[in-house]
Amino acid sequence: MSTRDRRVNLALKWHYLDNLDVGEIRERFEREGIGSFARATVRGYLNEKPKEEIIQAIEQENANVRLQAAERFERLYQQAIEDHDELAVDDEPVVAMVPQMDVNKSETDIRVADWEQLDPDDERWPEWADERDTPIAFTDDTRLIEPGAEYPIGAKRGRRPEYRKAVVGLRRDQPDRVGRSYARQEAASHMREKADVLGIYETDINLNTDLEGALLESLKGAYEDDDD
Repeated sequence: MSTRDRRVNLALKWHYLDNLDVGEIRERFEREGIGSFARATVRGYLNEKPKEEIIQAIEQENANVRLQAAERFERLYQQAIEDHDELAVDDEPVVAMVPQMDVNKSETDIRVADWEQLDPDDERWPEWADERDTPIAFTDDTRLIEPGAEYPIGAKRGRRPEYRKAVVGLRRDQPDRVGRSYARQEAASHMREKADVLGIYETDINLNTDLEGALLESLKGAYEDDDD
């Protein structure tokens, strides 16, 4: 390789791989003791067609850059999806106090104190109860309980009712609509960016169309293999 060819190769490598402009290439030639050259000379070097070894280096460099960018956008996409899922609406059980019941296990009817469900405006309404709870009160009347039927604990002996916690419904959280919408938009944006770097990707390297197409195809195959 002639001395001039070596300078051409260096200028092309520094331009395409290190993104140096004409002035910066001149300075690097001088700094590395290769020589001092006019700007027109360096521009002439850059106008020459890259040799095969430079094309291969450019292909490899851009493939690495694209894969790194695609992996970054994939991580950002997954993070946005996780953020969206964390903002999803959940159903939480609603717990209330209800009368604790017993069952007539005998083979005959039994008579117990009758009972009634209280309204919130009833003076007998317990202080601990809220509108979800089901407080009751025994009356002076009686009720026949058939075998296998239920009745409140305490009705058989005229004691106070007993209560237990029970799930009486589901409460749905209010969704963070703004946050979820932003997470969806962010995920879609990262996926488009990933598609751009793996498909249509703008470069500063003016290679011929066939070379650019081959690079894109090989890059897609390499990324698919990496995902597997």
